[in-house]
Amino acid sequence: MRLFAPAPVRERLAQALAEGPFEHALTLAIERSGLGLARLRERLATSGVPVSTTTLSSWRTGRSRPERPESLRALTLLERMLDVPPDALRALLDRPRTGTPAPRPTRWDRLWENRSLLPAVLNSFDDASPESVSVHEVLRVDAAGRMRSLHVREVVRALDEPVFGRIVAMRGFTPGQAPALVSARYCRPGNVQLTLEQAFSVTELVLDYPLAPGETAIVEYRFAFRDEEADSRYDRRFRLPVAEHLLEVHFDPAALPAECVSYRQDSPAGPELETAEVRVRPGVPVHVIRTGQGPGIHGVRWRW
Repeated sequence: MRLFAPAPVRERLAQALAEGPFEHALTLAIERSGLGLARLRERLATSGVPVSTTTLSSWRTGRSRPERPESLRALTLLERMLDVPPDALRALLDRPRTGTPAPRPTRWDRLWENRSLLPAVLNSFDDASPESVSVHEVLRVDAAGRMRSLHVREVVRALDEPVFGRIVAMRGFTPGQAPALVSARYCRPGNVQLTLEQAFSVTELVLDYPLAPGETAIVEYRFAFRDEEADSRYDRRFRLPVAEHLLEVHFDPAALPAECVSYRQDSPAGPELETAEVRVRPGVPVHVIRTGQGPGIHGVRWRW
């Protein structure tokens, strides 16, 4: 049964469908329907087009828009569920945005090399990770050039929906040796997916207390790299912008690199951008700090 919608909502929705923008029209259509995002997600899943509440929230707030074929199919169903004319919302996608758009998350499969593997692994998790406000990483490299451990301390924030956990994707460098989560603080391990042949792991960290929209929390976790081959780079991959990212690399004093360079990439196969030399000094860690950085791949490479 459809709930009664006051005239102002109906009038504003009619205007938004005629003028846009898309996210405003979608928000008003949802408001008029009386359906929450969880109900819409359930109905879409029942219709064979699963979409997470986080994705629906991102469409509603303008952080992202439906672009892929499966997302456009979901939008067609949403138009029926929200009782708006066919293609009324979809037509707004072709209009240019006005003002400063909200940050748009980068797709997981753009950030990792094995795109055929990622959807099967990452889609098994609820896509409701919070944004990272601050990330502090401490990487340790032994005298043979092998990564031994990574300790991470993050401040995370819920966006428009309650958040219960944090998804962490990690890759190793030796087949059969995916990194292992060895400790967690202010959170606990949840679902874990391993693909040992690609040395890839995706771990769900369940927060000690769920976050309401706008709330922040601190999480700490440590991964161990097992019998890794020597490597000469490390990176962090961000789907959303982050206010602060600090990376420390502690090299064994007996094997300091001759050179370190920081870099950014938009995708694994893309060129290195914003490269800068990072000084190597005995007795202190190599470090790179970035503020206000956008989505993408941010890392450090070195040579001996």
